[in-house]
Amino acid sequence: MIRKLFLLLAVLLQVTNCVADDVAYRGSSFHKLDNGVSVVFVDAAKSNSLLVMLCISAGSADELDREGVANLLSHMFAQKLKKNAEADALQYGSESNFYTGHDYSMYYFYGKLENLEGFIKNLGDVFANFAFSSDDLEAGRRKIEQEITSENQRDKFVLRQESRKSIYWNSKYGVDVAGDLNHLKKISENDVQNFKSKNYTNNRVTVIIAGNVRKDETLSMVVKYFGDGKLVSKIDRLQEPSHHGSTTKVVKNSPQVSVPIVEMSWRIPNYRSEEKKALAAEIAVNHLENELRKKLVDEQKIASSISFNYSFWNYDYGDFSITITFSSPQNTEELVAAALAEIKYIVSDDISKEQADEIVKKMKFAANMFNGDIFDAVNWLAAKIGSGSSFDFIKGYPDFIEKYDLKDVNAQAKEIFKNEPCVISILKPLEKKDAI
Repeated sequence: MIRKLFLLLAVLLQVTNCVADDVAYRGSSFHKLDNGVSVVFVDAAKSNSLLVMLCISAGSADELDREGVANLLSHMFAQKLKKNAEADALQYGSESNFYTGHDYSMYYFYGKLENLEGFIKNLGDVFANFAFSSDDLEAGRRKIEQEITSENQRDKFVLRQESRKSIYWNSKYGVDVAGDLNHLKKISENDVQNFKSKNYTNNRVTVIIAGNVRKDETLSMVVKYFGDGKLVSKIDRLQEPSHHGSTTKVVKNSPQVSVPIVEMSWRIPNYRSEEKKALAAEIAVNHLENELRKKLVDEQKIASSISFNYSFWNYDYGDFSITITFSSPQNTEELVAAALAEIKYIVSDDISKEQADEIVKKMKFAANMFNGDIFDAVNWLAAKIGSGSSFDFIKGYPDFIEKYDLKDVNAQAKEIFKNEPCVISILKPLEKKDAI
């Protein structure tokens, strides 16, 4: 989720060349209204285009009982925005869309400067006076049911979802934003309205406006259409323990694959506030990837591909997954055991200075994309929307990675893998005797 948010904000902020300042950024400014609503301006002086975005720090992680409430609300909210835009003739030359994540819900209009007040009025009216009928609820439910049904036809997606539920067994981060069909069918009108009342509050709202606008006039519009109430709610999401204490195995036989695919997943500590540990862990994981590819793909030939996915500093929660596609459908359990044993063997041996230097060299080359003011600007904007997210770790990253401590690197390699995987998920080819 944060990654999607980061990319969206990065695109938004690329409309201007932002430079860091203690108070604001050149071309960007932040305002906190008396009613608790936040407003961010991003100037685009040479453009006649306009982006007006409503960001609400509320998503599926805020759900209590019914999974998928946040997403169903977003669908109906967005549909109401679209209907209002059509009624106000704002649909011509403009577009609208929305995004729902674990932590955020976003709605936006993109169009011409002349539609500024219309966009703000539309967003403010729906936010303050959101109402829906039973027909609206059923229409939103049917659309999401179609999306879930389509995703469930892909066995790899289903297995990944089962794995994620087991990794994040103690919070909503393990659940797909759309929820599942059983929960979706049980969502009532009261469930949706209660979720909005508890989470769509002024202190969790940021209006982001990118365009060549008059700020004083625009602020007056936001005050006018977002009301003067001071509704406040607290973001209080359940924190995950670092590890299950045991390994869950999830196996699915599928006609969609010809060879087994295994994914081993570990929960990892939240390294965002411990930069040196995060750096050491990242070097250790890159080393493991290099060595594992040599052993399983190049030398032993038991795997055709290996991919790594980790989130040491991308998210407030963390996981690490290794996906291995084997080259033969035979003896799946033995292949999985051999791969896990190889991982344990690699991390038990210390990484040499030469190996670490070579890894850092490649990491620094890839990290050149982290240079530039855009990352400072995104960090600034993320703080203004009340997310608690920080991209400070990225600042100066290319230089920072050269200052690694080899002792820390080896220590973190052993720390991550001292536990067995939280989840081992296996997608196996459907055997002939199982075929229909």
